[in-house]
Amino acid sequence: MTIPVTMRAVVLTGHGGLDKLEYHQDWPTPEPGYGDVLVKVAACGLNNTDINTRTAWYSKSVTEGITAVGGKDGFDTVDTASGSWYTRIYS
Repeated sequence: MTIPVTMRAVVLTGHGGLDKLEYHQDWPTPEPGYGDVLVKVAACGLNNTDINTRTAWYSKSVTEGITAVGGKDGFDTVDTASGSWYTRIYS
């Protein structure tokens, strides 16, 4: 099987509203390292943890619950350092 150079991806670009999700048809396919496995995903789902991470609901400065508005637009008062379960910087 030949691994394609690019793939389709929905990329989270930061905390906030739906505008922080970007669809790409030419995202670089990850290159697995020693002991890694590359899995072709045909479908995926999102759950409340995914939405809460995007909106930064986990931020210590957010004190309100997730609502339709908060889930769509994100929150105004966000401490980005504490807005995720896990923060990873890609370079």
